[in-house]
Amino acid sequence: MALLKFIFIFFLVTFILLLVTAYTFFRKIINSAKRFQQRENTHQTKVNGNVIYDSRSPEESQKRIIPDDEGEYVDYEE
Repeated sequence: MALLKFIFIFFLVTFILLLVTAYTFFRKIINSAKRFQQRENTHQTKVNGNVIYDSRSPEESQKRIIPDDEGEYVDYEE
């Protein structure tokens, strides 16, 4: 009878460990898929052979970075 209890507890613990391992594995797959989907939503531009990823929305990427009142051109005189 003690042997049957030991075997039952052994299989129960093994089953629980298997479930935890499977859950961890599927969670990693889901997180990787989410990361890949986020990468698909980025805009890709190639400049001189370099790839630039832009994850901003098209409206946000059209905004001016430097306001009109900054960065005036000044003639350089020696």
